[in-house]
Amino acid sequence: MIPTSDRPTFSLELHELLLWFGKLRWFAAAGLALGALAGLRFGTLQLWPTLLILAITVASYNLLCWWLLLRLLGEDSFLTNLQVTSIVEIVLDLSVLLVVVHLTGGLASPIAPFFIFHMAIGIAMLSARTMFVIATGTCIAMVLLHIGESSAYLSRHAIADGPDAYGALPGLRFAVLLAVVFGTVYLTWTVKQRSEEYKRIADFVAEEGRQKLEEAFSEISDLENRKSHFMRISAHQLRSPLGTIKTTLQVITKGYTDADSDRGKRLLNGAVERTDELLSIVNDLLELAKIREGQEKAPWTRNVNVNEILTEIVESLKTTADAREIQLTARLNEQAIISWGVPPDLRFAFENLVHNAVKYSGDGSEVKVSVTFFELEMSIAVVDEGIGIPEELVEDVFLEFVRAPNAKHHAEGTGLGLSIVKAVVEAHGGRIYLASTEGVGTIVTVSLPFQNVPPETVLALLGESASA
Repeated sequence: MIPTSDRPTFSLELHELLLWFGKLRWFAAAGLALGALAGLRFGTLQLWPTLLILAITVASYNLLCWWLLLRLLGEDSFLTNLQVTSIVEIVLDLSVLLVVVHLTGGLASPIAPFFIFHMAIGIAMLSARTMFVIATGTCIAMVLLHIGESSAYLSRHAIADGPDAYGALPGLRFAVLLAVVFGTVYLTWTVKQRSEEYKRIADFVAEEGRQKLEEAFSEISDLENRKSHFMRISAHQLRSPLGTIKTTLQVITKGYTDADSDRGKRLLNGAVERTDELLSIVNDLLELAKIREGQEKAPWTRNVNVNEILTEIVESLKTTADAREIQLTARLNEQAIISWGVPPDLRFAFENLVHNAVKYSGDGSEVKVSVTFFELEMSIAVVDEGIGIPEELVEDVFLEFVRAPNAKHHAEGTGLGLSIVKAVVEAHGGRIYLASTEGVGTIVTVSLPFQNVPPETVLALLGESASA
């Protein structure tokens, strides 16, 4: 059975094969005609009228089949009609061949091997079941021909000086011929099946390779787009404070205002604030670049206690939370240890999350920090009752310089904090999730595996240090 997806391709291949087979049939018709002419001219064959009739017959049905093939092209039942045409052509060819074999010496005929040729060609066009049926019919016809010739029901025709088909061991000769016919069908079918299997494997591998290339190209394109977006946004974020600082300096250096006057001091203080903002952006960019470049020089250490880091962060932010009557609570496990980690980066990441929770929470609300253990990883959750994030921005908050509008109006920031947090978590083999409802609060969950392996470059450096 041919898969539905492969039928159009197989139909076209079968159509081309039938056209090619039709071209070969013209040679067969020409050969029969030449045989008839040779018999007429030299007298070596006395049955030249029969061969001539066979030649005309072959040419006629070949012409008809050729016309049918051109007419069938593109019809809805194209494949079915092609298969029927194939069966009819092969049966007609074998019938003519059987008559020619009878006329040229029976089993000893030099034309007999063409039965094998038709079996090999037929298996390329039809199913194995169909060809075994045709081979069985052919062998029955040959048995009947052999019986008829050996019992004198049919006249014997032999080529001059040719071998006698009914001499020594005729049964063995006949058995070998039948075995070769069936063997040809079986072997050709086996080779065809194996070839189709290899073709399917090759097509699958090619398709997999194509998909991988498309995915890689898509990832590279996305990376290039993100890089361009990142550079454009970075330039914009850096240009704004630089423009303010330049304007302030121009106002003072060109004498439009005195640096010691109240207006001059306000301008200079504003420039200082903008410089601090600029430095904050630059520092965050450098931190993000360091993490994304593999952290070859990062202080990877063994057996990092995450709860010690969280405890220090909670204690350091207690004063800020108490000033606004925010209840900052922590439910921690003393043995929350990961195999490898970069304590400064983890401290930066978790401090950013807890500080954001406090910063964007309302006075008198609550912020919770907790650690939960699972089989292979720990889960750190930071929950607040703050301003939340608009639904349309929840998926984008981990991108560079993305800040929700309500966050911009509430407090200052660079828009790089969560990007750095995500980079730190992924560098430690973890994942970060965020769920938020505007006006209700936000839940940020970080999953870290207990057994995390740092980059190979870091392991190599650590190995060199240990050996030294």
